Amino acid sequence: MKIFIAFLMLVSATYANAVNMKMNASEKNALLETVMQGRLDFFRSDSVCSLLPNAEFQDTDQNALYASGMDYACCNGVIEKNQSRIPTDDEIDRVIEFFSSKGLPFIWWTEAKLLETKGFQFGGTLTGIALDISQAIPSDSEVLSHLEIKIVESEEELSLFSELAANGFGMNPKAAGQFLAINASVMKQGEAVHFLAYFNETLVGTVTLSTSKLSAGIWNLVTLPEYRKHGIGVALVRATLIEAQRRQYGQVMAILMPKGMAWGLFTKLGFKEACSFPFYVYGVSAEELEK
Repeated sequence: MKIFIAFLMLVSATYANAVNMKMNASEKNALLETVMQGRLDFFRSDSVCSLLPNAEFQDTDQNALYASGMDYACCNGVIEKNQSRIPTDDEIDRVIEFFSSKGLPFIWWTEAKLLETKGFQFGGTLTGIALDISQAIPSDSEVLSHLEIKIVESEEELSLFSELAANGFGMNPKAAGQFLAINASVMKQGEAVHFLAYFNETLVGTVTLSTSKLSAGIWNLVTLPEYRKHGIGVALVRATLIEAQRRQYGQVMAILMPKGMAWGLFTKLGFKEACSFPFYVYGVSAEELEK
């Protein structure tokens, strides 16, 4: 702010402060829109591209209901377009029946505590973050000479990617097989780019860049425990940013579990918090999603 005032000379401190606040609000709104669009696009893509028998996507004025068909709660759910909206008892019952008839666990992106009376368990609060890459991508201050990041191209590479990521997320064997099928389908439709990280020729990490028409997002970021805190996660995320910029996306989003190691990784690259997402889980314990 001091530089700004000194440069303009004739602009009052009060006016400059008001302009700065307006710019910050505008920037935050843009980041928020990026996160909201990216979340919807990613789960819609998984559901629409999925060839699994129970896959389905429904979009209404109030919410979006997505079912990838996977036996994994995070990949099925309800996204409220107004997070503070309280669904009715009948609506909750219909949603439970919808997913129960398909034998799928699911999550509901909402802050409505009413769901706890219907057998839901509070899952926690996720953080939506985004980064503007329209001008530049954060530089890599720590280049690892023995690290190679490559884009998945073959079936063999996709299988390796899916196995490592599924293990990282604690998926059961059935869900892991379904995860591979969905990854293949989404990649074939051109709505995802998957990456592998090799350190000293050992596969150590994965990440996905979702590439829908209106948004780009970072998902499936996994690094083997024994290789964490060595810059591999940062290198994987930078690879997605480079690819997103090459495809002419102006912003990239991600959604994080409660602030921990991944939070530090993304903030190091300049990502900013845009919103928070409380959610509820049905059909599986919330603890299983924290693996």
